Amino acid sequence: MALEKRPEGSVYSPAIGRYVRQEDIGDPTFSSGVMGPGFGVIPEKGIVHAPVNGTVSMVFPTGHAVGFTTGDGLEVLVHIGIDTVGLEGRGFTVLKKQGDPVNVHEEVIRFDVEAIRSAGLDPTVITVFPNAAEHKVELLPQEEVTQNSTAAVAAVKEKKGNVMKDTSKYEYGAMCQEILEAVGGSGNIKNVFHCVTRLRIVPANRDLVDMDRLNRVSGLLKVIESSGQLQCVVGTTVAEVYGDFLEISGFKAGAEDRQETASQDAAEKKPNLLTQGLNTLAACVTPGLYAIVAGGMLKGIISLITAIGLVSSKSDIITVLNAVGDAPFYFMPFIIGYAAAKRFKVKEIFGIMTAGILMYSTFLSPAEGIKGYSFGLFHIPAYNYKGSIFPVILSVWIFSVIFHFIDKRMPKNLRIVFSGSLSFLIAAPLFLGFAAPLGNWIAVGMTGGFAWLFTNAGPFAGALFCGIIPLTIIFGIKGWSAVELQNLATLGYDFMLPNFFYSNLAVSGAVLARALKMKPGEQKSAAVSTGLVCILGITEPALYGIALPEKKPLYAAMAGGAIAGAVAMILGVVTYAFSMPGITSIATYMDSGNNFLLLLVVMAVAWLSSFAISLVLTKKDI
Repeated sequence: MALEKRPEGSVYSPAIGRYVRQEDIGDPTFSSGVMGPGFGVIPEKGIVHAPVNGTVSMVFPTGHAVGFTTGDGLEVLVHIGIDTVGLEGRGFTVLKKQGDPVNVHEEVIRFDVEAIRSAGLDPTVITVFPNAAEHKVELLPQEEVTQNSTAAVAAVKEKKGNVMKDTSKYEYGAMCQEILEAVGGSGNIKNVFHCVTRLRIVPANRDLVDMDRLNRVSGLLKVIESSGQLQCVVGTTVAEVYGDFLEISGFKAGAEDRQETASQDAAEKKPNLLTQGLNTLAACVTPGLYAIVAGGMLKGIISLITAIGLVSSKSDIITVLNAVGDAPFYFMPFIIGYAAAKRFKVKEIFGIMTAGILMYSTFLSPAEGIKGYSFGLFHIPAYNYKGSIFPVILSVWIFSVIFHFIDKRMPKNLRIVFSGSLSFLIAAPLFLGFAAPLGNWIAVGMTGGFAWLFTNAGPFAGALFCGIIPLTIIFGIKGWSAVELQNLATLGYDFMLPNFFYSNLAVSGAVLARALKMKPGEQKSAAVSTGLVCILGITEPALYGIALPEKKPLYAAMAGGAIAGAVAMILGVVTYAFSMPGITSIATYMDSGNNFLLLLVVMAVAWLSSFAISLVLTKKDI
């Protein structure tokens, strides 16, 4: 198909009607510019014309949006109406398919304008340029436009050197490229981060995400959509995948700042308060888990080598190793402060400074007899916040609220001098006298509450909590690590983290029992390999690949976990350090008593009970 010549760089209006400036478009996702520069047209006719010569790069199944790519790489997205994805394709007729070449002015989609209005929706045809950062795009506002009106002019920016990304040089390049294309390109990413096993992407416009394509990306175990996030389950290599994804997408780590306005203005479905709370806890704790797990494993090794008499507990070697293993727990406020600052969108150094204030010797180790300080209306207690989580999260949050209020009103050339200083001047007395003590009270209350529940309803509480753990993993419910770390800081031990270990063993037993009844082949091999990996603490492949699709292994894993959780509470098994809940963590259960031997009993109960239940529930493949 021959492409019609056009003036160099011209982008024509895709519709006939009244021109709408970008800031006047009724959808904040587009009007804020988060998707790139653009314009709208209130259509007189239900026809979308190709605004450029090029190729149809994507067509959404519902027909309400179409993308074009020109020969020089300019991406043009045309979105018909606002919230029209809810029409599920009614009133839209797509005349082209993905990959088709198009001439400028050629009809691509027909749509029913009145049907959109009758549904109470805005029919504005919106055009944006997602990769405008790579081009010089000049919008040409006017009163009325037709398909022959030049609405913009674009030209490729001069580039220094070769900045094209060669995905072949990245270990996970192909997978990251597929993910990027499925979510609508880098221009449709509001934020991206990761937890222990999931790459979490927050899209700017959910309508531009091709979920079917995303679910087919090779290398992803599962894609879960929750709380406005696309949670791509990767496994323990997620940190490496995240690094490659940042390189390939061009999205800068911590680049939430450039999306801040859109994030605040865009009309999104917000999760409930409980989910928001758990998500916030997870966001503040997860980034530090690598250091925390490393410290926990070192504490376990110390327990092991002293228990077997390899090294004396009073030796200098143990003194030095204890300093290394204790460091992430002692200085927990700094780790949490850094992550909390990212969560609340202030400079990370402010989060570290907030933690430093809480950990300052004036409050950490006051002079003898000093229990607090008077500061105007506030009484600031002298309290040791080492190892704490909730006090620093609340403190950073209060600082962020005050900082955002001041910084937005401060002249730009004075911000670096006054925004931070004035914010701390106001916020420090508030969080030292109110937020941090409140956070400490919450921590003590939560720790005491769980301790009371597990003490007074031990077997029931253990069975319930351990039994539902596979569901919390499947649905991406997080935040438990904050409670577990608080237990370790307050009590010196934890009874909740071991349940994740028992649950992982239960999933292993259930899946391996199912493998015994499978016919030889790829599925049986997958069941065996994923079942064995569960013992190391990685259950997502087994849960998403075997247990969840077949259901009965999932039920068996939950039942076996519940039995193990109840037995563990009866026996009183606890862990003395934070670690990944797998076989490598058993050293963290060492003590001077029989805690380790009792752990071995519960491990056997978890694996064998789920194995037996799954063996009974599942049928042999014919």
